[in-house]
Amino acid sequence: MEASVCIEQTGTVENITKHNVRVRIHREALCGHCNASGMCYVGESTERIIDISDFTSDLKPGDSVGVTISRKQGNKAVLLGYLLPFLLMITLLILLSFLGIKDWLAGSLSLVSLVPYFIFIYLIRNRLQKTFTFSARKIEN
Repeated sequence: MEASVCIEQTGTVENITKHNVRVRIHREALCGHCNASGMCYVGESTERIIDISDFTSDLKPGDSVGVTISRKQGNKAVLLGYLLPFLLMITLLILLSFLGIKDWLAGSLSLVSLVPYFIFIYLIRNRLQKTFTFSARKIEN
């Protein structure tokens, strides 16, 4: 695996069009090496299907492929999905506490502040989908 690659997982080619390849990624492969996999509920969904525009031309349905994303894009995804919402929530909680708002109300409002954030992320999902690009290459068995 290259140093610039953040994640490399294996999947199976489902369908190929002129511009995209649809790959089914088996979630067990994502969680198999993690020590917390038994306590984490992220892996409950067993499969994920993604469309990839950057792929080698010799692929056909049923082929095993390695799906990769760059480290920079992986870090950006973590920033948007975890770090920014966390900072928003904690900042609002501290600000409301300093303003003398009751703790239960400050906590509730800080949690509710995440709703508009994730609605915004949902609304710009097409732009984000263009930003985060996966690559697929055939794995020789």
